[in-house]
Amino acid sequence: MSEPDARVARLSAAKRELLARWMAEDAPDDDGPARSDGPRTEAERTVAAVWQEVLELDRVGIDDDYFALGGDSVHAIVIVAKLELAGWRITAQDLFDLPTVRAVAQRATREAPASARPRTPAPDAYPLGPMQEGMLYHSAGGSGPGAYLVQVCCLLTGPLDPAAFRAAWQTVVAASPALRVFFDWHERTHPRQVVAPEAEMVVDHLDWRDRDEADRATALTAFLDRDRARGFDLGSAPLLRLTLLRESDTAHRCVWTHHHLILDGWSQQLVLADVLDCYRALTAGERPRVPDRPAMPDYLDWLRTRDHAADERFWAGQLTGVTAATRIAGPDRANGHVAAVRRGDVTLTVPRALAAGLDAFCRRNGLTVSTVLHGGWALLLAELCASTDVVFGVTVSGRPPGLPGATELVGLLINTVPLRVDCAPDGVVLPWLHELQHRLAGMREHGHVPLGRITRGLGPGRGPGLFDTIVVIENFPTAVGRNAGDGLRIEEVRTVVDEGYPLVLEIVPGEELRLLARHDPARLPASRVRAMLDALTACLAAFVADPAQPLSGPRTLLARRNEQHLEQERRADRDAAGRDVRAARRRKTDEERA
Repeated sequence: MSEPDARVARLSAAKRELLARWMAEDAPDDDGPARSDGPRTEAERTVAAVWQEVLELDRVGIDDDYFALGGDSVHAIVIVAKLELAGWRITAQDLFDLPTVRAVAQRATREAPASARPRTPAPDAYPLGPMQEGMLYHSAGGSGPGAYLVQVCCLLTGPLDPAAFRAAWQTVVAASPALRVFFDWHERTHPRQVVAPEAEMVVDHLDWRDRDEADRATALTAFLDRDRARGFDLGSAPLLRLTLLRESDTAHRCVWTHHHLILDGWSQQLVLADVLDCYRALTAGERPRVPDRPAMPDYLDWLRTRDHAADERFWAGQLTGVTAATRIAGPDRANGHVAAVRRGDVTLTVPRALAAGLDAFCRRNGLTVSTVLHGGWALLLAELCASTDVVFGVTVSGRPPGLPGATELVGLLINTVPLRVDCAPDGVVLPWLHELQHRLAGMREHGHVPLGRITRGLGPGRGPGLFDTIVVIENFPTAVGRNAGDGLRIEEVRTVVDEGYPLVLEIVPGEELRLLARHDPARLPASRVRAMLDALTACLAAFVADPAQPLSGPRTLLARRNEQHLEQERRADRDAAGRDVRAARRRKTDEERA
């Protein structure tokens, strides 16, 4: 409009602003920057379509920000893999550095679409993956029978057909080589995993309908302990079993126990999705079908193509100059073996207001929630260890986007790798978090290297004890919905596992942000773990409140929190000692009177 319109002049300021924006969006812009609307090039159309599918959005504009749309590191794995299948090559780091469809499409290189894996028969025996090597060493070398045992416990409510449920599990076991694996290591220089031609799925049934709720809770704890004590014979397949505990006519407690050697959390979801699909088919009178998923041999073939010298250079650069271990727990009484004691659990749900503020902070500043949580944990460890240079373990998915079908592969691909963080107090929160995110993204390209190889150059005895806490972000794609079909619902899902570290911080994103700390009570008491989670939450709030402050601000807050907790512990110890003295005096007085 070249002349002012009297009708426009009569509008309020807010309405005039809205009109101006509408006119700007509607105006042609051949010579100016493209507006944030639909994609124009083939690359932009492909990238936008993949983002829309993976992020489950109705529409994606070419200038929409990846983080503002809710993207994170797990989404990045899936996006990179899908683009590779479509013939466009990018890296997960590209998504973090260039977080718009336009920028990613400009960076993407055209190449032949990734082909499906060859339809050749899978071998019946093959080597171990990196994480499997360490687990087998500890499992077979003196650790308790419950070491690396995973128990997935959930409540099934509604009509359940036990026969169809068992048949669904057996169908999936028969169709999935990863579920029929056993291990052969006796008298062998190099252990191998062997696929049994067939394996019978054990499903036990217990009737607890005559027990009240309190009795069932006690019985479940005792059952889980007995189940862990049973362990598995690693030389026999299958390394999984199922127990249905009937609590009422319409409720069953289901405990799926498997050895961590054969499945990681991502693969668990794939297996459960296949079981539920088979169950729905069987109860509907249809023939169940199980997808032909990739398996460990595909991953091992990919590993052989890696530039191992580049991997070693990367990790050497990450750890050069490390002078001290980052350890907060008491002494290890198991001589390096996994004792598989009953773990303590401390759970903290981040207040809704803080969780919402943290999410908005991350979207606004191009960060993932997991990056900020890793940063908070690093600062907490730095304060507890009086250090500016800390190392702790992070669990990575280990699913390489360059491997076709990586997101559908069933097996054990996760790995624990060291994250080193500089916590010098003169750093500034927001740039420091961006640097941390960049470091995390770079590590994922080399996340398949075994921890033993990573720490090999640190000197005798230094590698295994470099850290004693790990952080696990449970944000893998959840393939199982709450409804299992035909009125059957899955509720109260929880997982019991011992990773072999005195403290594992598991972070469960979602509508509620939950912090779950699994700890060895003999080495880290629950009161101390609870204080650590409280301090971590306060640190997150400090990040959100003032991202321009130096790290000395949150560190001072954490120091104050730590001192308050230590004073509470000292006071509790004095009170307990006083009670013991008074009790001893009463006993002595009673003895004298007698």
